Amino acid sequence: MSRVLLVRLSAMGDLVQSLGAVVALRDARPDVEPVLLTQRAYAPLLQGLRGVAVVEHDRRGGIGAVLRTARTLRALRCATALDLQGNWKSAALALLSGARERIGAGAAWRQEPWSRVLLTRTVATGGERHPARVAAALVRELAPGAVIGPPRLEALPAEIDAVTATVRAHGIDAARPFRVVTIAPPDDPRAQRPAALAAELALGALPTLALLGPGEADLAVPGDVAVLQQGAGALRELVALGALVARVGGEVVGPDHGPLHVLAAAGARTTALFGPQDPRCTAPPQARVLQHATPPACMPCRSRRCRHQCGPVCMDFTSATGRLRP
Repeated sequence: MSRVLLVRLSAMGDLVQSLGAVVALRDARPDVEPVLLTQRAYAPLLQGLRGVAVVEHDRRGGIGAVLRTARTLRALRCATALDLQGNWKSAALALLSGARERIGAGAAWRQEPWSRVLLTRTVATGGERHPARVAAALVRELAPGAVIGPPRLEALPAEIDAVTATVRAHGIDAARPFRVVTIAPPDDPRAQRPAALAAELALGALPTLALLGPGEADLAVPGDVAVLQQGAGALRELVALGALVARVGGEVVGPDHGPLHVLAAAGARTTALFGPQDPRCTAPPQARVLQHATPPACMPCRSRRCRHQCGPVCMDFTSATGRLRP
C-alpha cells in the first residue's frame, strides 16, 4: 500500500473543511493510506478518523520542529504529497517529506502564490479559494471518481456523556433542545458588536449557552445567560458539544471562526454570521449563512484589522435581522 501525504497545518476551520476530501480519498483509493499532517494543537479533532494516519507538527518548535517533522515524514516514504494549504510552510514540508510528486493549487488559489515553485505541478481548482474546494480538486487528481461529502467529526459516547453533565451543571436541560452562541474575542473583526451580541444572546425561546474559547476568559458576556468557558486543548469537548446539540435538536449560532466549524462538522444545526469574510471562501457547507441586511461598501474584505471609521459595523446584526446568503 502506498502513502499519500496531505498537508493542512491551519487554520482550525480550514482543516475541518478539508476532511471531506481526505475521507473521500481513503474511500475511493483503498490501495492508498492517507497521511494527514497538521498542527499538534488540532490533532485531537482527528481522533477516530478511521483509515487516516495523523502526523503532528509543533508550529512553535522552530527549525528543530521542522526537521523532526521532516524525519518523521521521510520515514513514511510517501509517494505523493498534496499541499492543501498553499503557502511556503506547507509547500516546504511537502518538499522535505521526500515525496517525488508534490501537487498543489495554482497561483490564483494559493495563499502565497510563489510557494508553488516547491511543487512538481499545480492544478486549477475553479471558483473561489475555499479550503474544501481546493482539497477536493487536489484529491480528484489521484481519485477522479471520489465522492466528496461535507466534513464529519465523531464524538465518543463517553465524551458526549461528559459534556452532557457539563451542560447540566450550567443549568440547562441537556435532554431538550438548547442554543449555543459562539463568541469571538472583541479584537477579531468577525466578532459581533456588543449590542448585537447582547441581542443575539436574548433571542429565541430556547435556553442559551454562551461558548467562550480559552483566550476569552476575561470577556464579559452581556445578559443573564449560562457561560461555558473552555480551557486550552478542549477540542474533544467541542466535538462532543456539537454532537449533543445535534442529538437533542438544538442549534448553534456564531461568527465564521474555528469553533463554529467544529460544531457544524459534529452535526449541529448551524447559522454562520458573516461580516468581513466572503462566505464563498470559508462558509461551512452545512451551515445557513447570514449577512448584514445593508452591508457597508467595504464588505467583504480580506484584512485582519477593520479599517472602517466606525469599526466592524458589518457585524452589527443578529440571526433575526441578517439577510440570508443564497
